[in-house]
Amino acid sequence: MDIPSLFMIPSAVSSGKVHSVFPNSTDADFDFNRDSDATRVNSEGLIERVGYYGSELVTNGNFATNTNWSFVGDGSISNGQLILPCCISNNRVSQSIGMSSSKSYKLEINITEITSGDTIDFLQGGAWNSFGTKLGINTVIISNPSDADLFLRNDNGTSRIKIDNVSVKEVLGDRARLNYEIEGGLVNTKPSLLLEPQSTNLITYSQDISQLTNSNLTINSNSVISPDGTMNAARVIPTTNSAQHRFTPNTTVSTSTVYTASIFAKADGYNRIRLAENATTGGDARFDLQNGTILTTNGVTAKIEAFPNDWFRCSITETTASTSFRFDVIVMDDSSNSTFAGDGYSGVQLWGYQLEQLSYPTSYIPTNGSTQTRSGETCNGAGTSSILPSEEGILYGEFAVLANDATDKKIAIGNGTNQNVVVLQYTTISNQIRAFVSNGSLQFNAFEPITDATQFNKIGIRWKANDFALWVNGTQTDTDTSGTTFSAGTLSEFAFDDGGGNADFYGKIRDIRVYNTKEMTDSEVDILLNKITS
Repeated sequence: MDIPSLFMIPSAVSSGKVHSVFPNSTDADFDFNRDSDATRVNSEGLIERVGYYGSELVTNGNFATNTNWSFVGDGSISNGQLILPCCISNNRVSQSIGMSSSKSYKLEINITEITSGDTIDFLQGGAWNSFGTKLGINTVIISNPSDADLFLRNDNGTSRIKIDNVSVKEVLGDRARLNYEIEGGLVNTKPSLLLEPQSTNLITYSQDISQLTNSNLTINSNSVISPDGTMNAARVIPTTNSAQHRFTPNTTVSTSTVYTASIFAKADGYNRIRLAENATTGGDARFDLQNGTILTTNGVTAKIEAFPNDWFRCSITETTASTSFRFDVIVMDDSSNSTFAGDGYSGVQLWGYQLEQLSYPTSYIPTNGSTQTRSGETCNGAGTSSILPSEEGILYGEFAVLANDATDKKIAIGNGTNQNVVVLQYTTISNQIRAFVSNGSLQFNAFEPITDATQFNKIGIRWKANDFALWVNGTQTDTDTSGTTFSAGTLSEFAFDDGGGNADFYGKIRDIRVYNTKEMTDSEVDILLNKITS
């Protein structure tokens, strides 16, 4: 009985595809698109980049020979390494690699020797952008480059930098993300397919926060392990001055616009931080990094999420009143004071600063010298009329929305239009589910409140002539014994949208199934719906 005609648990992806487990055919696989890379939480609870990349554009990037690179100044190649001395006027190394202004590229540099204060710069748009600052692999995405060639230099330090590999590849994107939820600081072993809208991180240095304006802080960059598992987070120590100890991002915001600021933080002597739209005025929230709680809020929506190894992601959402909004990060002592004298050695750990023009925080978008954009995602095109049932069937999903943000979110079986569809929907009303069937006119239309749409809910709709039903979390909530369905072969596509290519679904999906119930009794259908939605 429990044999679906289309059964997708998100456990396998490939370039441009999310695979179903329909046997002996690829017709049930979903077409996936995202024109950038992105990040996910992997099965170890670490944040990692996900994407597909083109072929290597750099020749002799491992410096095996002295060829292919052009030098101005005293740079050289020796013993398989590029050596860049510091701070000589116009000192640089370059290679013609043919980057296109309409594409994005991932630049990776593996630094084997660097002194504190030294940085690797790359040239774009006639300006040098600070980039690599730590031992090991440093990565940046170059979007719409204005320079076709790659230019590098050592700047702002006192000694030489050694590099044993440079790589540039075009970002092709198109790899879906199987994201592992962090629940109570632990990793859930069952992944969900994560689909998100386009968003831009407006903080130009999300990891190297020493590049941001700060007051009364000592910053030890790249000194502690971050949520991505590498030593690229900062230990931030308030000075002994009795004052505010804060960071201020170098960003410009628009008035009367919703923004969300977020940062990963960890207690390290002190266990509280404050996020504020301005350090002295406006809305703010205070967070406890020991207990993972929100202490106070003032004019903002606040959220704290636990990650492994005692990290927390803290965020605030607020509508700006003027362009003076700054979204500061303030370190507090354990009595929640924003102005205090530090002891000179206690502090907090910080990483992954993000500011985005959305009403909720999305997955982390790394930056290193410029803003970065993660493209919106689509996932559709699964099935054919010979695979999908039309006359009767079950559409089931276990999924959650990213936020109750007053937008429609639909999953549909249709025929390429939004006129002939079976739909599961989160509506514009917070915490409300809708399920409907339309064959040109509504045949079944049910609404049901739920406790929390941002948590995973199990929802199933049954359609059959004069026999429609909605099941939510193990309970049959709505029925209708009057209505027609579709002729055989009408429904031909399963998509994460409204069935007509609009209103893309953004959220997290653990399980999606479509059953053909034509050979099942009514009792068997009820038993199945109770089983899968419980």
